[in-house]
Amino acid sequence: MKALSGHFDGRYVVLDEPTTLKPNTKVKVIAVEEGELMEAYALLSQPTFNKIWDNALDADYDKL
Repeated sequence: MKALSGHFDGRYVVLDEPTTLKPNTKVKVIAVEEGELMEAYALLSQPTFNKIWDNALDADYDKL
């Protein structure tokens, strides 16, 4: 899995950097409007943070 930057030219999504993806590689595109990038990263990472922080060892910190 890799994150690639790109833009929509009005007709196609165009990558802004070279990549080694093979033809017909399946991709998911998440469109983020200008100024929403940090919020989008926070929303996308939330499930992972929940898994990491929701554990028995972390519960000890809640008691401090």
